[in-house]
Amino acid sequence: MASTKLSLTDLSFKPGTELDIDINLEDEPRSVVHGVVRLPDGNYAENAAVKLFAVDPVDQHLIPVCFAFTDQFGQFLFGIEDTTLQYKVKVFHYTPENALPTGTQIQE
Repeated sequence: MASTKLSLTDLSFKPGTELDIDINLEDEPRSVVHGVVRLPDGNYAENAAVKLFAVDPVDQHLIPVCFAFTDQFGQFLFGIEDTTLQYKVKVFHYTPENALPTGTQIQE
């Protein structure tokens, strides 16, 4: 599957006008790894840390490449530049017990 990328396009609008634009995509040589992380109950895992590792071809140890945090729908995405390597993904998610409600302020 071929991939392309979009360069940044600025859009400005005036009330009551219609904007017609042409968008030209450029070749994108990288590959992409993307997915969705779910909790055991099937809900999306928001703010899970997803780490991408390259596997060393000599001794198989894991080399950290990058990381991302999942969005509210558990989604993550990595761009892969070197497609000759093997990769592994590790996911870490922590939900603290007895977490304070959102917006709680701690007085010192």
